[in-house]
Amino acid sequence: MIRPQLSLRRPLAVTAAALAGLATVLACTAAANAAPASPTPTATPTATATPSPTATVGSGEPSCVAAADARYTHTFDGPAGKASITLTNGPLCRGQEQELALVSYVTPSAKFAVPQYVLDKSIKKFTGVAPGELGVATLDFAVEVPNCYTQVDFVFGSKLIDPLTDTSDRYGDRKVGSPTGIGARSTGPRAWFNGGSGTCSAAPEVIAESDCDGNVELTLVNRSGNADATFTITGSGGFTDKVTVPLRKIEKRKLSAGEAQEITVAATGMKDFTGGWQKPEDCQQPEVGTPDASYESTCDKMVFRISNPEDGTSLTSVFTPSKGEPKKLTVEPGRTGTVSFPASKGLTVTVTGDLDSGGPLKWEQPKDCPSTGGGGAGGGDQDGGLPVTGAAAGAIAAGAAALLTAGAVLFVVARRRRIRFTA
Repeated sequence: MIRPQLSLRRPLAVTAAALAGLATVLACTAAANAAPASPTPTATPTATATPSPTATVGSGEPSCVAAADARYTHTFDGPAGKASITLTNGPLCRGQEQELALVSYVTPSAKFAVPQYVLDKSIKKFTGVAPGELGVATLDFAVEVPNCYTQVDFVFGSKLIDPLTDTSDRYGDRKVGSPTGIGARSTGPRAWFNGGSGTCSAAPEVIAESDCDGNVELTLVNRSGNADATFTITGSGGFTDKVTVPLRKIEKRKLSAGEAQEITVAATGMKDFTGGWQKPEDCQQPEVGTPDASYESTCDKMVFRISNPEDGTSLTSVFTPSKGEPKKLTVEPGRTGTVSFPASKGLTVTVTGDLDSGGPLKWEQPKDCPSTGGGGAGGGDQDGGLPVTGAAAGAIAAGAAALLTAGAVLFVVARRRRIRFTA
């Protein structure tokens, strides 16, 4: 039997397919080896940045510091009232700040004693800066120190205690250079001082100023003293008042016209002040309207009329006739008032009070009055001649009215003086 000869195509095709598959596997393995290694439980995680008031530069040194982490050195001279403080690890970061204060007191003793009152103070602060900016490194302080018993304190913060008493707060460890607390953030001497010599005293003064309305304003001064001054004020009408003026301060009190006629002010350390209201030279005379005063004779009456302007003052006058009872008339500003008397032969009326006629004013019978056979209205003049009529009567009436008005004006002027004097 003749067998056909074996062909090599099939084995070669199988071999080629196997090689292609092996190449594919090798390619995938190489790609996997090229990828980064997956984290393992022992791998260190990447650090995440967190906000912090302390920033760093490339060298690892801090470029700014939070106020709570700031450290300082300081100097202090209590008797001279001077101090300084330097920030040693700053500057402060932006948004941060630290206030400090130097304060001097007047006290009752060279050792700690109360009450104490602030004489002078100096308050300054460190403030934060932006990255790359420079901040102030040193602050200098100076205060006035009294020439008597004193206490001087250098403290963290700006809150001062004034006055310092048995029941008030204390600075405690706020004092710079304290062994504990915020004061311990600064290295240096104890920054508080008690000393001086001599009891502190007030230097009171009184300045009185009168106005044009009768009032007096008192200025109570303790400008140059080293302690509080207490002023006791006594005025007219039983007025009394007691005023305490802190050192280097001024207080004012105003007394009314009724209280300011006689004034006495007493205080320890000064001679008693005595005085009262005095008219200032520059007072202006108030403008007061002039009243219009007139009278007329009719056949049966003698009538007086007073018109008081809106800017006038209240007017009261008494009209006294030669026959009959006097009459009193008051006319307020903006009003008109009248008063009359029955006509009779020889009748005269004298005006006194706020308006003054300057003498008796005579009733004159008008010429057109009907005759009554010798009565008051038709009896003519008192000499038995013809009654005064026409232009002559009018002239006499006008002259009398002018006299009345002139007298009224003169009286109002005098009255104004009296009103202004007592207001």
